[in-house]
Amino acid sequence: MQKVIIETDSLSLKKIIQQTWRVPWEIAEKVEEIREIMEKIKAKITHIFREGNSLADSLANIAIESQAEHQYSSFQELPLKERRILNTDKAQIPTLRIRTRAIIPQCDHVRPEITQV
Repeated sequence: MQKVIIETDSLSLKKIIQQTWRVPWEIAEKVEEIREIMEKIKAKITHIFREGNSLADSLANIAIESQAEHQYSSFQELPLKERRILNTDKAQIPTLRIRTRAIIPQCDHVRPEITQV
């Protein structure tokens, strides 16, 4: 059988499956099933940043939200958002992760004026 590469944006999942981290007891049986299947099909699991996994993430969200099975046989059958993601990836346009945070200026040198009436 051909080797399968599983890409996940969950580093903790990767470490649990690779036995780097201890398996939470609540999911121990499922993790063992996953390991057995991976061994049978000679699968390898790797970590990929969220940006590199956006198409798979988007398609998974469609399936979860609709709770139905979806199958796309061609590019044209994909929803518009997913076609855009695929075109961006095909054009090798980088996706940047930008964090923003509020900057609150602190003016210690300015004191409020007290007016007396």
